Amino acid sequence: MLVCKAARVGATDFLNTLPGLVVCGGSSAAGVLVNVWRLDLATLRWEAMPALEVARVGHAWCAVRSKSLVVLGGHTSSYDNDDVGERFEEVVWSSRSVEMFAAGEVAFTHQPPLSCGRIDWAAAIAVDEIDSAAGQVLLLGGYGEDDAVVSAVYLVDLATGVCTPQPNLLEARSFFAAAMLPDGRVVCAGGGA
Repeated sequence: MLVCKAARVGATDFLNTLPGLVVCGGSSAAGVLVNVWRLDLATLRWEAMPALEVARVGHAWCAVRSKSLVVLGGHTSSYDNDDVGERFEEVVWSSRSVEMFAAGEVAFTHQPPLSCGRIDWAAAIAVDEIDSAAGQVLLLGGYGEDDAVVSAVYLVDLATGVCTPQPNLLEARSFFAAAMLPDGRVVCAGGGA
């Protein structure tokens, strides 16, 4: 019995070291959402976080500098509250807007817009850097300004919104997953062209 309790305590301690899982925005039958939720991996309970400033779906997001959540592009909309507490709006359009939730803050804040234009259904990966006041991310693929799937990759400075072109993906893709390997290479999987 004590072995099981020790194992459970050890597993809980380990899970407490993990950052959790965050789900933000998206859509429901009611429309586009601003809701943000974090799954506490130690308790396996969802916790509400401050809402996005703008309802959005098809956006890219990632953790930056381990303590901030950045949300880029997507189809955005203004929002309203429904009778069950979800905030949503049905009218959507592509966006180049960026918002960030930093540790210790009480709300998301708008950041400079993407200089590369509107983007949606792209992937975002935080990169290690020291040259930006707010952090940097790689923004990969997705749908671009002309609503066509792109292979473009940009290094985005979140403090300025400046998008610096990087080598393109091998093929255009959207609706895909991307991750950085320990050696700095990026792998993309799934999605479509």
